[in-house]
Amino acid sequence: MKKIRYSLILVISLIAIFTFNSCNNDDGYSLGNYRLDIATVNAIDSTSGTFYLTLDNGSTLLPVASDSYYKPQFNKRVIVNYTLLSDKTGVYDHAIKINAIQDILTKEVIDLTSENEKEIGKDPIKILDLWTGDHFLNIHFGYNTGGEKIHVINLVRNKLDKVTTTPNGTIALEFRHNANGDPQRYGTKNYVAFDLRPFQTENRDSIHFIIKVFDFNDETKEYPITYKYK
Repeated sequence: MKKIRYSLILVISLIAIFTFNSCNNDDGYSLGNYRLDIATVNAIDSTSGTFYLTLDNGSTLLPVASDSYYKPQFNKRVIVNYTLLSDKTGVYDHAIKINAIQDILTKEVIDLTSENEKEIGKDPIKILDLWTGDHFLNIHFGYNTGGEKIHVINLVRNKLDKVTTTPNGTIALEFRHNANGDPQRYGTKNYVAFDLRPFQTENRDSIHFIIKVFDFNDETKEYPITYKYK
């Protein structure tokens, strides 16, 4: 199997929207300063469509101005380019102006069974980075594509495997990719986020996971990660 080949052109559709560079300068609130972050969209009023954003560190951002039309999808992850306008505003940590915003694929962890095994697939995919933030497991990944078929990405608990939880409580999950027969002509990268809140229990404050991925050259890799929620 050929290894993934990354194009010199940044092919992530999310980043393509932000054709300007991100700047993390925080000296004052100049409209020329802007930041690029991943955040969760939370409803203020679902009827009117008003919302606020929560960053991975828990900071909350209230959009009070925007250069980009956006129809919010609540409890979804986004990549957002924004400018800080003020500190504490009401219950929110900052008021912001949105320069650009784009949804990130956001999904639930699902069970892998004999009924959906073929649909889930097991095509090669590479994890470039992963981290937890605001109750989500965020994965930056790459795979080969021909641009002809829709690829499907999932994080699954393999019910066909007799052992999905170790004696110390570590939960094994598999990051799965179905290329749907798409030819492998060039590499592409993207982001996906998976909601980890269904794994919370009252008598614990964190959960340890092992994320398995079927990489290129028939190699299986494992990534340990801890989700702290209290």
